[in-house]
Amino acid sequence: MKKWLIGLLSLMVASTAFAESDIDKGLKELDVIDAHYVYTDVDATAGFFTMVTDTYSKSLPMNFNRFIEVTGIMMTPYYGNFSYRYTIPLNAAERREVKQNLTSKQNVREVCEDSFLPERFMVANNFTLVYSYMDVDYRPLAEVKASNDICAAALAP
Repeated sequence: MKKWLIGLLSLMVASTAFAESDIDKGLKELDVIDAHYVYTDVDATAGFFTMVTDTYSKSLPMNFNRFIEVTGIMMTPYYGNFSYRYTIPLNAAERREVKQNLTSKQNVREVCEDSFLPERFMVANNFTLVYSYMDVDYRPLAEVKASNDICAAALAP
């Protein structure tokens, strides 16, 4: 089970990183960030994130892969939450293992390296990125957070 969980996590992180790279471009095109990616117009930025949330939410839930579906997205200028649900039943031991793998320092480090730090608007504006995971019955499994402080701690030796 451990190998397929690691594979799923890698796919999830990669997918999110590609989707989020478009946000930096969108913010630049709207001219709502400066040269250092700091917001210059928070109201217009909030409108942009409302549009992003509304656009992606229309297609949800959607299968991420055979085992996970994306159930929700919500973004503001300073906070983003992506919700995922495992579509397979997990026994108590598997729930513990999934939670342990999701919240491990290694996984947090990968989320920081692949999804948070490359997004300059996140770093520049003290953004908090949250991945929320639920089981097949919508019971919370784990939350994985990334922010400037969390990533600094995760990347420290």
